[in-house]
Amino acid sequence: MYKVMVVDDEPWSRKSISKMISGLALDVEVIAEARHGEEALALIPIRRPHIVVTDMNMPVLDGGQFLEALHERFGEIKVIVISGYSQFEYMKAAVTYQACEYVLKPVSVTDLEQALNKAIQACNTYMSIQQQMRFNQEVRLLKRETFLQTVTSHRITNTADIQREAGELGIAVDGGYRVAVCMFRQFSEVSRTKFHGNADLFLFSLENILYEVMREDKLHVYKSDDRTRICLLFPTASYDEQRARQLLIDYHEAVSEMLLVGVVAGLSRAYTRLEELPAAYHAAGDALRNNRLLGESFAFSSAESTGAIQPVELLGSFDLKSMRQAIGAHNPKDFKRLLNDYCEKVGRQPNVTIRQIQRDLRQMIELSLSELKGIEATQSVLPNADEVSRILDEKELQSFLSLLTQAIEAHCAGVGEAENVRSVREIALFLDEHYFEDLSLIDVAARFHMDAAYLSKLFKSITRENFTEYVTRKRMEKACELLKSSACKINEISELVGYENQRYFSQVFKRFTGQTPSEYRDGSIGAAEITKY
Repeated sequence: MYKVMVVDDEPWSRKSISKMISGLALDVEVIAEARHGEEALALIPIRRPHIVVTDMNMPVLDGGQFLEALHERFGEIKVIVISGYSQFEYMKAAVTYQACEYVLKPVSVTDLEQALNKAIQACNTYMSIQQQMRFNQEVRLLKRETFLQTVTSHRITNTADIQREAGELGIAVDGGYRVAVCMFRQFSEVSRTKFHGNADLFLFSLENILYEVMREDKLHVYKSDDRTRICLLFPTASYDEQRARQLLIDYHEAVSEMLLVGVVAGLSRAYTRLEELPAAYHAAGDALRNNRLLGESFAFSSAESTGAIQPVELLGSFDLKSMRQAIGAHNPKDFKRLLNDYCEKVGRQPNVTIRQIQRDLRQMIELSLSELKGIEATQSVLPNADEVSRILDEKELQSFLSLLTQAIEAHCAGVGEAENVRSVREIALFLDEHYFEDLSLIDVAARFHMDAAYLSKLFKSITRENFTEYVTRKRMEKACELLKSSACKINEISELVGYENQRYFSQVFKRFTGQTPSEYRDGSIGAAEITKY
């Protein structure tokens, strides 16, 4: 639907034209009317018409002045001039400012329809050209980005190839350049909560905001390979450190207002050759990690202005040893306490850097992996080095330590469960071999250095039988075997399976099989059909 604005100082004429347009079988709609050119210019940014139908003889701003202003400020709008005069100056203005048609009053429906068709066709042509231009521009930007990513990651290293492709893509670094690397606080959390887990969509939004902030500045922008950072090339000829910092502050303010996240940036020193881009990128990344973990939402650090930073020891060798012992002893409570202590230390050190925190966390991961070696299921839930590199503030640190704690708790629980299963399996094997002995739960618990009540509960949870049921079943299964395959008397079988009293043995056997020992021996039911006690 094409939007039309009608401009005429005479109300009856304005309403008449609007009514005629509405009655045409065209894909158009009158969305605004104005009494003169000045009012129309004020309404256009609000209503955004595609076509303006205007009179020429108007007060405040006459037709010629209006067409001139319209052409300069809104060149994409197509114009139809309607006038009761065929004056040369009016027609000249219409031609000069590229009106689609000049229609004389009184206006016929046919003339108006033909004029609107011309304007619609002009709109379509203009849009096609603009779309093609935007497409070509997007393709060029994508090629530049891919090239800069390729150079940064050392996937192209030949100097001649780099210079040739840079020339073809219009990437000039004459006079030198600096690289800025931008990361974003709460990147993972915002991707999950506001962009349905689509980090690429979040980064695309961040990139679009940067282009809006840059306005006319044609800086080269590209995303890092891991798609968590936005990189900029600042030409040293027009951007000193202070101006680069100010642009990044403006970018942070826009991002903070629209997406409620903060920008953390690092700026490299000046480099002269494009093949040095990998070094510039790493220098900017190092500068970024020199920013403080705590403090304001925006953080900026330059490789040239950053002085020597005295690290504060937050994770000493004793702490690491204690963590190792906690994991080795399957004590997640102690491990969690140590991580909480570490987090409290960080909170008391306002100058602690992102670099130091990331280094400490990598040590924690290495320690955990060494202690959990061979436990593949547990290792898979441990946070990894990529997640460490995204930690830029205290909240992200706390989330990371919480994940690490959960992984260790899961490991300890798994180890505890495995040990319990092994213990019950050993006890079951012992009972399989000693079922005929006069063994009580207390006897077995003492033999395996366990509390009797705990063993009773553990045995039932794993075998689904209590201690007495398990021993009885083993005795009855052996009794069935002997009744079927031996000539032993029933009183002898009773003693062989642990019952001194034959009568009691017969009672238990009948409850277990539904038959007396004699009936079972006579073959009325097979051993495979025994009913569980």
